[in-house]
Parts: sequence; C-alpha cells; structure tokens
Amino acid sequence: MEFGKEPPSQDLILTALKTLFLQKGYPEESFQLKKELFFSYQGLSFELELPLVIENEQTLLIVNYHPSKGGLSSFERPLLAIARIFFNPLPYFALLTNLQTFILIEVYPQITLRGDSELIPNYASLLKYTPPFFKSFKKEFEEKILALHLSGG
Repeated sequence: MEFGKEPPSQDLILTALKTLFLQKGYPEESFQLKKELFFSYQGLSFELELPLVIENEQTLLIVNYHPSKGGLSSFERPLLAIARIFFNPLPYFALLTNLQTFILIEVYPQITLRGDSELIPNYASLLKYTPPFFKSFKKEFEEKILALHLSGG
C-alpha cells in the first residue's frame, strides 16, 4: 500500500489493516481496535497502543504499525516484549508492519519471517495453529527491553 510523503492518518492505517485481515477471512468481531496498554518500570510510566488485536477466546495475533521505511526490524524485539508482558496466554503471532513490509513473529518459538502481506496467516489456519514449543523468558528482562525502547534509550 503506497502513501504520500506525509504519514498516513490513524484512521487510514486502521482501515488498511482491517481490509488486509478481512481479505484473509478474519471476522470483524475478532478485531479489537486501538488496544491501549499501560506500562510502568522503575518510576517511568508509558502508554502505548496496538492498532489491532485479533481475539477468539484468547488473543491470537497482535499487530503493530510503525511508519519506518528502512528500520522496521529494530521494532521486532520490543513487539515481542509487548506480547510477553501484556498477554497471558501469549498470542500465537505478532505482526509488525509499515503497510509495505511485514514482519511476522511466531511468538512461542520466536521465529521471524519477513515479506509482504502474504505472510499474514488466514483465519482458518490460525484457529488450527498449535505452538510447536514454548520458549521460556524472564518477565523482568522483557520489561527492561520495553522500557529501554519506549524511553528512547
């Protein structure tokens, strides 16, 4: 999806994301739009927002948008930290996109794929998905990673 030099509005981003997921068979009632998250770490407080979360009895997939043209990969690890800190059970997948490039993270084994919107799993296959294994993590470490990212450090 091409945009002009100005960053797209939040409404345009949400419309584009909804369209992509509807085309993959996701029912609109599985969408949670603009999920607000609040995070505190060692006296610092942060508010963040995920534009789209896919739910069905549990969180299946979280989506984050970043307008970065070239450095999208630098936002992978913070998105994984968000998945690990805020969701229990963990979502199966986390998707990072600028609506041109897509990075799909399989959260449990921490496998990352890069490409276009074809990476988005269709809804039927997502419902049948079973994580291959659980990779343990330390929540304190995830919190430190996210705090560093959000504070610009």
